[in-house]
Amino acid sequence: MVRVSFILPVYNVEKYVRRAIDSLLAQTMPDFEAIFVDDGSPDRSADIISEAAAHDSRLRLIRKENGGVASARNAGLDAARGKYIFFLDPDDWVEPDAAEQLADAADSEDADIVIFGSTLDTYDASGRMIGRSTAMPPLEGVFRGTPFRDNFDKIASSHLVTNKLMRREFIEQHCCRFRCYDIGEDAMFFIDFYRNDPACLVSLRKVCYHCTESRVGSLSNSYHNERIDENFYISDALRDVVHEWGLDDSPMHSAAVKYCTVRDLQMGIKNVSLSDMSLRERTAWLRRMMKLPRVREAVHDTPLASAGSRNDTVKLLLLKLHLPGMVTILSALNRRGTAGTVGTVGTAGTAGGAFEKASPTPPAKL
Repeated sequence: MVRVSFILPVYNVEKYVRRAIDSLLAQTMPDFEAIFVDDGSPDRSADIISEAAAHDSRLRLIRKENGGVASARNAGLDAARGKYIFFLDPDDWVEPDAAEQLADAADSEDADIVIFGSTLDTYDASGRMIGRSTAMPPLEGVFRGTPFRDNFDKIASSHLVTNKLMRREFIEQHCCRFRCYDIGEDAMFFIDFYRNDPACLVSLRKVCYHCTESRVGSLSNSYHNERIDENFYISDALRDVVHEWGLDDSPMHSAAVKYCTVRDLQMGIKNVSLSDMSLRERTAWLRRMMKLPRVREAVHDTPLASAGSRNDTVKLLLLKLHLPGMVTILSALNRRGTAGTVGTVGTAGTAGGAFEKASPTPPAKL
């Protein structure tokens, strides 16, 4: 019986995928499978995986035409046979006892999902690690009944799928699949997962996953034209879930949605800073966003202490002071300051950076 299915979407990771493979082969639990979905990668990633798979039948390689991270992960889900699903980006790696510890925790409590800790690692241009940040779940223990409704303020912003082990039967029962967004697809998948009320959540304050965050050319470090006019789909989805649950008047749920609205705005600000837009055009975009009533209200009501990094706290303060031009300038300076790094430690809600849909031509200036 396959206990855990690792699913890895593969695109242009020949420099990193060997490390992911080695971490899988070092697992203390033998009954797992690793499904690598080659999404039309033009580099040698598939060759490296194929060579390893020839020596271990637990490694499986699926080839498909390029369609993006969502379609690749969906192909992995369709092929999975394990009791539990573990999403792993191929430029990341897992601890040797990750599968065993997490599957044992899920089995012992009959849990639909296990959340665990991870690290976010920063590398310079030479590949030397220059920083590590540890992210732990805000909860610890076993939560039953309606754990996501009851702890929405602590869980709503935890959108990565790579720090969670999920029961495959629950995913299939509720037809959960990744939607075809270029970025934020993991957030939308997780929202669709927990809107169906998993009955048991286990949260472990244990590091099982190591993330190489935001390498150059990754999705989270690239400009996305579609986000210019559609920037708040994650917080809007959260708002819809709260409405479905009949909790529109709950202060705790309302505050969580506002916080995620600010997070969406922060991601939008980062996105336009990566574009060819002039400072004036970026500021005009931000002014348009701030005219939206739900965004204005979220910026006003979200406390500075919850903004995340020092940089995001300063930007939120400037927005509260109605100084969008200063936010634009600060974002431009941030981009110049990080241009020489391979990775930057992002906030907990950003999408993992091991993947991108093929799009070699930069978008035209708006």
